[in-house]
Amino acid sequence: MGDSKNITATEGRLKSNFGSAVNTLVNLDGIQRSITKVQDKTSLRTGTVTKYYPYLDKAEVKLDSTKKTVLCKILHKYGGELLDLYTPVADRKEFCDKLKEPCYIPRAKLHCVVVNLHDADSDEHLLLGYYQNEEFIGLNPAKPGNIKLCTREATNQYWIKFGFDGLDLRVNSTPTVKVGERDETMDTVDYASSEETYTKSEVDKLLSAYEERIARLEELLEVNNDGGS
Repeated sequence: MGDSKNITATEGRLKSNFGSAVNTLVNLDGIQRSITKVQDKTSLRTGTVTKYYPYLDKAEVKLDSTKKTVLCKILHKYGGELLDLYTPVADRKEFCDKLKEPCYIPRAKLHCVVVNLHDADSDEHLLLGYYQNEEFIGLNPAKPGNIKLCTREATNQYWIKFGFDGLDLRVNSTPTVKVGERDETMDTVDYASSEETYTKSEVDKLLSAYEERIARLEELLEVNNDGGS
């Protein structure tokens, strides 16, 4: 009768036993969850901007993969004493009840790429930049060695081009040039506090109250008119 302790270790048996042990280890639920978690935190994601907060320099982005919204810091090309700022064209301005800040709802569908910041104290992401999801139509790209900034909705009306070919401005009127350290009429940033700003729900309640008062006054007027006649 054979003894299980004296099994001959053939190459086939070693591969089978080793493969079984590795598969068991890899297929553990805990390891799979850890791998998925790491991938979610480190992978780049695409989405579209749903809200833009100019005074916070942040944007709300709806992720393409999960359809959830995340708050993102904006990655700038420059920093320090030189800062590039861009506020998307918007159809309307709103007051965000969640952040208690004014925000813009972008008119165009702004496709962007975001990544998790891995900040233990925050769930914020970083908006790395925008990308064009469609082909250029009616738009001439910059020539080699040049930079071109232009409006998409008025491609032949407004642009700035500069580089090896010099400086070219396309505007609808004479450009304004001012010299000095600081313009005396420079706009100041006026932050609206939550006490000074009504939310949409608060405005709706006020309007409803006024409508009820107006309806009541109209009823009283009708009663008086009927009595007078």
